[in-house]
This record gives sequence, C-alpha cells and structure tokens, in this order.
Amino acid sequence: MSTERGYKMRTVCELTGLSPALLRAWERRHGLLQPERTAGGHRLYTDDDLKVLRSVQEHMERGLSIGEIAVMGRRSLLAAVRPSPPGVQDAGGLAQCRARLVQAAIDIDASQVEEVLDQAFGMASPITAIDAVLAPALDEIGEQWANGRLSVAGEHLVSAKVITRIRRLLEATNQGPGRPAVVTCLPDELHEIGALLAAYALCLSGFRVSYLGAAMPLEDLERACVRIRPAVVSISSVRTPILQTHLPRLAELVARRQEVRFLVGGRGAVPLADELGEHGLEYFSTGSFKELVDGLSELVG
Repeated sequence: MSTERGYKMRTVCELTGLSPALLRAWERRHGLLQPERTAGGHRLYTDDDLKVLRSVQEHMERGLSIGEIAVMGRRSLLAAVRPSPPGVQDAGGLAQCRARLVQAAIDIDASQVEEVLDQAFGMASPITAIDAVLAPALDEIGEQWANGRLSVAGEHLVSAKVITRIRRLLEATNQGPGRPAVVTCLPDELHEIGALLAAYALCLSGFRVSYLGAAMPLEDLERACVRIRPAVVSISSVRTPILQTHLPRLAELVARRQEVRFLVGGRGAVPLADELGEHGLEYFSTGSFKELVDGLSELVG
C-alpha cells in the first residue's frame, strides 16, 4: 500500500513486477533508488523512484543491461521517462487490449500482437497486465481454436510472443541474492507459459530461479537438484495424463531428495491434488496471477 510519504516495498514490487532483492540491489550497487526510511527502518519509495524504475524497464526492453543503464544516472533516467499514457490501469482499456489480442491471433498478425502487448504493459503493472489481458486472452484463444474459429498458427504466434514477454520479465527480476529454486515441466509437457509464470512469481517472492523449460527428463531434473541444491522445485502440469504417467517416477525422486520441497501446479494437477500429497508432493492451486504470487509467498515464505 502507499502512504502519505511513499510506497512500501511490497506495493512497488506489485506495481513494477520487480523482486525485493532486485530493488535492494539496484539501490545498493547502482544508487538508482533513494527511498526514505520509516522510524522502524523500512523503505518508503517515492514517486521519483517509481519513475526511475519505469525508465529502467523501458531501457531494458531496448536491450540495455542494468550496468549500462546505471551509468546514465538517476537524473538522466528521470528526465528520459515517458509520461504515463492516458487511462493507466483503466479496466476498459485493458479489456480492449484483451479483445485486440484475440483478434490479432485470428488474423495471424504479428505486428498487432506486439503493439497490443506494448500497450497492455504500458497501461498497467506486469501483474495487472497478466491478469487482465494475457491470461483471459489466452483462455479465449484456446476456446476459439477448439471451436475451429482460430488456426493453430494464430495460437502459436500469440503464445510465442507472450512467452518472450514473460521471459523478459523473468530475466529483469531474476537477479541478486535469493534462495535457489528450480522451475520446469514434466517430460512430454510442452506447454510452458504456466511454468514461466510460476518462475516469475517465485522471483517476486524473493527466490533466485533456475528455469529449465518444457519437457524436462526426470533424471536430468535430479541432476539439476544435486548441482543447484534448490529449496523449492516447482513443476507445471497442463495435461493430467502426462502427470499420471510420470507420477510414480516423480514420487521416487521426491523420496530421494527429501531436503527439497516439490510443488506441482496447473490445471493438469487439479484432478490429482489429493494423490500428489500421498506421494510427498505439494499441490498449489492457481487462480489469478496475483493469487499465485501471494500463494507462493505464503507457501514457501
């Protein structure tokens, strides 16, 4: 929440999609942020701090590293920040983005997809953009494809663009210290958007994430656990039959790596929620992305 003096760290994380560890690192190493302090020593970020963060994210979108951006200095970043577009976080504007994204999939229009994603992330925080635009648009695109009104090409086009955006958010946030976590999908599971969102949510919860992608062989996942020594392994499941097939071997892995918490989420895990617990796996339900972030923070906090 915001106060009369400024914004608490949790609020800034929600508005920007950046992790607490990253905010502290950019303040300490690069001097980009100048939060005030409460009597208890807690940071309160200013409007100028939020503007700096927005400017940093815009420069990162153009491909600059944080080191290159830091050389510009806080004053230059404040001068370079673009005015907020009209209707920031406006529900009607986000609904239009959602409808346009679906239409761009129908039209197989790559430039329109990019334009809509730019607009959505320019209008709202990453969390809000994901919940109000990306997630419902992807659901509708899936329904349109199932009903024969949208081609596989259109669905794949939008999915690829969304994956690229989430990867950028993950790369921008997944910096600095934090407890190690591994995020992946089961063998034969090729749908990775849910896994990427889980990885991003864990970053926002203060973890340093090793994202291993789709279709990960279980023997290689175990090797990664030996090498990385994660506190948490998060597995995304979209297709229940795939989870059923690999559950016995996954349970064996869990039994061998009892120092690691294994979480399983996604719609493919819903029918097996009780069975997962019997095998030492923790099921976490996912509603909105904000609920995912809050839920993971509580679950592994």
